This record gives sequence, C-alpha cells and structure tokens, in this order.
Amino acid sequence: MQALAELQESIGLRFTDPDLLLEAFVHRSFLNENPSVSLRSNERLEFLGDAVIGFIITERLFKEFPLLSEGDMTRLRSQIVCQEGLSALARQTGLGKYLLLSRGESLTGGRDRDSNLARTFEALVGALYLDRGLPAAKDFFFSRITSEGILSLIASETFDFKSKLQEFAQARFQLTPVYETVKEEGPPHDRSFVVEVKLGDEVTGRGQGKSKKKAEEEAAKYALENLTGH
Repeated sequence: MQALAELQESIGLRFTDPDLLLEAFVHRSFLNENPSVSLRSNERLEFLGDAVIGFIITERLFKEFPLLSEGDMTRLRSQIVCQEGLSALARQTGLGKYLLLSRGESLTGGRDRDSNLARTFEALVGALYLDRGLPAAKDFFFSRITSEGILSLIASETFDFKSKLQEFAQARFQLTPVYETVKEEGPPHDRSFVVEVKLGDEVTGRGQGKSKKKAEEEAAKYALENLTGH
C-alpha cells in the first residue's frame, strides 16, 4: 500500500513485516463494516504497546533521574502514557490519516479522537517491538518525547522543588544549585529569610520565607520557572 510506504518514510522506519504495520491502524469499526476483510483490529498490538511504553518510560526515569522517588516516577509515567499525552504524540507523528475506520467513525471525527489516536500510537509501538525489537521501539518513542520533555514535566509537577531543580540543573547544565541567605529580618520570634539560588555565578531564583528551608524551596521554584519558561 502506498499509504504504508508513506508512513514508513515519515517515521523513518522500514518494517520487515508490513502486515504488522497495517494491523496497527485497523480500528474495530472498520472490521464491523467490512466483515469479509481478512484483517485483525489493532487491539492486541495496543495491549502489547501499552506494556512496552510503560517499561521503556520506567527504565528511562530510573536511569536518568536518580533523585526521583518511586511515587514521583509513577506520577510522571502516568502523565506521559495517559490518553492525552499519547494522542498528542500520535498527532505529532501524523497517524490519524492512516487509520482504517468505518465510514461512520470517520465522519464523526474518529481520525482526531484522542482515544483512537492514543490506542493507535500504542499499537504502532507494539508492532515496532515485534518487528524490530526493543531498541527500535525505544528510538521511535524517545525521538518524540526527549529527556528535555521529561525535564519540563518534572518542572511542572508538585514535587520537592529543591530536588527538582537539582535534577534539572545537573541534567541540563552539569551544575549543582548553591543557596545563599542574603537577608534576615524581623525579631527572633518572627524572622523572615531571603534566599538566592545560583547556578555557577548566575542567580536564577530568589525566595522568601519564615524559615531558611521555605525560602530555599521558593527560590528553587522560581529558578525552575525562569529556566523552563513555565
């Protein structure tokens, strides 16, 4: 099929078994409308792809972000592999136009429906895993969500800001944040602290709080916002 050749060109991969690639795009509605077609829906490949994506994300988080706790990794993984996240990756890859849908599903917006796109993306990863192995599945997935993208998610989550900043700074700049108390004011029973955090010689954030710890957390929060743009 010309469409499959076009798709392989667009994702930069060549399947040894084109039938696997085709199966990744077969929506159940297409088979309901075309019962004589000798194809299977993409549901089994979707099931496999979901497991493959879960594994490769977990491995990447474990190896590259050692300061993240188990709970942090679980939350990040769920953000990345959720329907909204995977459908965005599918749109980025242009998968919708290749879906085999029933006429009704197509006319009602099925090619841009989050659920269809997310499932197709999972099915495509599952097909890649079967056809080319785990390295190809990893390369495909992480060409679409990079370590930079994961770092941005870390910065947007409600984790320990100091740990997040250290993770981000070491990954991006190979630097460790340094905190400096630049002002103390108020009576002993009601002190207020102002802290600056530096990366190298540059002040990247400034925070204020009733304890040095709270001021450092606020400084780290603002530093992350300044460095990531959100």
